[in-house]
Amino acid sequence: MSLVLLLTDIVDIPYRPLSHSAISGAIQPEFYQQLADISIHKSVGSTNDQLWQRLEQGLNTPAVCLSEHQTSGRGRRGDSWESPPTGNLYLSLFWPFPADTLKNGLSIAIGIGLINTLKNIGINDLKLKWPNDILCNRQKLSGILVESRVGNQQNVVIGIGLNFKLPIATQNKIQQPTTSLQQLCKKLPCRNELAGHIIQNMIETILLFQARGLHDFLPLWPHYDALHNAKIKLISNKKTLLAKSCGINSEGQLLYEHQDQIHTLSSSHTSIRFAS
Repeated sequence: MSLVLLLTDIVDIPYRPLSHSAISGAIQPEFYQQLADISIHKSVGSTNDQLWQRLEQGLNTPAVCLSEHQTSGRGRRGDSWESPPTGNLYLSLFWPFPADTLKNGLSIAIGIGLINTLKNIGINDLKLKWPNDILCNRQKLSGILVESRVGNQQNVVIGIGLNFKLPIATQNKIQQPTTSLQQLCKKLPCRNELAGHIIQNMIETILLFQARGLHDFLPLWPHYDALHNAKIKLISNKKTLLAKSCGINSEGQLLYEHQDQIHTLSSSHTSIRFAS
């Protein structure tokens, strides 16, 4: 296990800096040993990009990157992810899958796992808006970004942004309702411990997904589906389609009803909004 720690100069902040010892201490040894590297930064362009750069350097082993701040954080469809240095959690995990085993729906599996981790700190009523947003009462708490590159293996980077605190100035820049742990918790959890628990859950989820795909997650979906039977807007190329959400299929694609017919959606370029 190697470590790049670049936070020793952080002072005068109202939260504890990200700590390798605290994060690793919250991960059970059998899962911690799966990782070849954990890097912690004061500021990066994006944690996903840091791990892709690591791959370009010839390092293709499982690794985690965390940062206090992102200058170029992004979400699905390339949208900007507001990443102020206010004690939020920005982390990414690199994982090499065998080229022939990666299946669709990984963001759904990771999302269900993240919700379960947050339930353990007392946050209930969380739902996953297909395919990658964690919502509480239709307000966004967290987002997941899954990126992949295919070569001799299927290299995947999974990024998670989790709102601990959101300044009003940041909330005003976001074009959808948002929330944070500060608003949902009577007492904020330890960020380092929560990061460790999230990383462990991601590894557990990946190992299960790698072996069985979405098989174990599909029966759970109705309980986690933020769009369950909801009227929705599908927005793509400045065109808006009104539809009704009808769950997902075995490949993790969204099912929706439009003009009395059931259609599937897998495009990452389509924005989904509640219609009512």
